[in-house]
Amino acid sequence: MSRIISAALAASAMLLPQMASANDWYRAESEHFILYSEDSEEDTREFVQDLERLNEVLALFTSVNVAAADLPPSSKLTVFRFGEQTDMSVLAAGNRNTGVGGFFIPRVTGSVAFVPRQRNRNRSRSRARDMDDAMQLDPRGVLHHEYVHYFMWQHADAPYPLWYSEGFAELFGNLEFNDDHFVIGEVPTARSASLATVPIDIPATFDPPPGRDRYYVARTYAHGWLIASHLNLNEERRGQMGAYMAAIANGATRMEAAEQAFGDLDVLEAELEEFRRGRARILRVPYAVNADPAVEIRQLTEDEEARMELMITSKRGVDEDDAERLVIDARRLVERYPQSVPVLLAATEAEFDGRNYDEAEALADRILEIEPDHIEAAIYRGRTALRRSFENPEQIAVARQRFAAANRMENDHAFPLYGYYLTYLFDDEAGVPDAAKMALEGAFGYAAYDRGVRQALVHMLLTEGRLPEARIVGAQWTDGQGEFQCVVRAMFDEFETGDREALLEEFKPDHPGEYLDEAAREAQTEEFEAQVEAYGCTDGGSADT
Repeated sequence: MSRIISAALAASAMLLPQMASANDWYRAESEHFILYSEDSEEDTREFVQDLERLNEVLALFTSVNVAAADLPPSSKLTVFRFGEQTDMSVLAAGNRNTGVGGFFIPRVTGSVAFVPRQRNRNRSRSRARDMDDAMQLDPRGVLHHEYVHYFMWQHADAPYPLWYSEGFAELFGNLEFNDDHFVIGEVPTARSASLATVPIDIPATFDPPPGRDRYYVARTYAHGWLIASHLNLNEERRGQMGAYMAAIANGATRMEAAEQAFGDLDVLEAELEEFRRGRARILRVPYAVNADPAVEIRQLTEDEEARMELMITSKRGVDEDDAERLVIDARRLVERYPQSVPVLLAATEAEFDGRNYDEAEALADRILEIEPDHIEAAIYRGRTALRRSFENPEQIAVARQRFAAANRMENDHAFPLYGYYLTYLFDDEAGVPDAAKMALEGAFGYAAYDRGVRQALVHMLLTEGRLPEARIVGAQWTDGQGEFQCVVRAMFDEFETGDREALLEEFKPDHPGEYLDEAAREAQTEEFEAQVEAYGCTDGGSADT
């Protein structure tokens, strides 16, 4: 479970009880999404259909055969849609004024997204309020932008440069859906000021120097959108990004690859500058498959609706110090609905987050008595044993057995495969067999979007001396101008010359039963600062981890 600052949970405790409104809670499920929405049935259906249309558009433009990918149900994105934009800010960071328009968490246990049902209501007529309304992010655009990243990790994973990764997400996060066609190419409102004022600079965008000048964000997002639009919507340039990535894979520098793929860079810069000063290129494209994607929708039952606050907070991620409050709420719900699998599952997660492993395991067992093939309950049984193994090594074999049992229930779920691999990685008495390595590779195939799974795979590739593959899979740790990326790039260079220890230590996954106390966190910070100094990365700005 990812962690967020402890203030977030305390603040959300004040927010979430206010979620109830005149709308009902609905659950909608389509081919690639599950949506929990506090809204009307019609709007709930329309929202998830638009997500399916986005998936179709991405497949069309990237030539991805989604059907051939044959992804399991566990890879579906679960979206929670309720409240206003300020509710998302509180949920994300414990502060109503952060401007968060929604957020997305890719996880091997199940990826989730949170998006408001509506923008903030204007409760006054002040000019400041009008300006605040104008600055609000489009909730759908935020979700669509993040889903583009998720889609690309899952279906077209590659070491994309940051300017293209973000620019591509801006391009497809700004789609307009109509009855029988979609519209692509409109200028993202949030990037219009940067596009109007910051001139194109190809070297500064493609190969930025260490550190971040005042134009870094504009070039990454606004110019990234401009270049992604030019390369995808201009027939004469279409396909060149693939040639650029191939040149990078063959060892070319960023600028060498750009010249090989795009030709005369002065010509490209002139085209982009003309595009920046001119009008957006708008395409209207008919839907290729189905204008009305199939959706199964129903209103939540009483017990399902009762656990929504608990479920949302847990799925967002909690700080261990504040998890105790959720445990109290969870136990009250279990008393009210002792045979409700949705309530028991939400309570299992709360007890697990609170490190009450005996209670979490008992709840998971109750679920399995009701539904013997419940994969999530089986996974929690494996996770509790894995957590315990940090202090009790004998539990590692128990965890391994439980993950194997969960895999037999659903052999294409990523987490049992990942957990099975970890039981060998953390076993001091046994090496990692080929079967466990194959399990990790399988987990990555189903959940390439999960940072932990990717990190474990990079570590495994490094232990096997497969450095070129490790560089490709681990590109998200090295691409960027922050101090962290600078340090990791230096470690990769050291590894290549034979000094392997630092990089292997950096990428070895932490045992999930290990929690850093305040002193350990301070020591970790001091160690990183020493690395920044040692590797000469002091010009790299803040650490982007």
